[in-house]
Amino acid sequence: MSLTDDEAQIDAKLRETDRSIAELQKQRQELLQAKRALTTGKTRTEAPQSPKPETTEKAVEKALNTLEWKAFKKKDGEWAFLRDMNGRLVEDLQGVTEFVDQLRKGRQIVVGKYRYSASDDKFLNRFIADDD
Repeated sequence: MSLTDDEAQIDAKLRETDRSIAELQKQRQELLQAKRALTTGKTRTEAPQSPKPETTEKAVEKALNTLEWKAFKKKDGEWAFLRDMNGRLVEDLQGVTEFVDQLRKGRQIVVGKYRYSASDDKFLNRFIADDD
């Protein structure tokens, strides 16, 4: 085999590899679009048939109660860290990300006897729900 034959074979394999990569990228895009459509469809049209066990109010309340809450110095209420030193969601909140996402969007949510909110995307705040 000559050098040009080897080059031709390599070029053919490169073209084949490029086609495979292009096909895989196309499949990936289609899968991402399908996933997005499923996620969007659930939130826009119908509620899920049964609540996910991890996002029930009891599961959220349990996760929140495991945090180390500290009293504010100049006002009623308490605070806890939302993220660790590396910027990741604290471990106790990993299973209730939907709840955390709602708080991060500026919502205040009552769970149990507390009203929760997030501040600076670093802290959770809670106040007795009756204090409005």
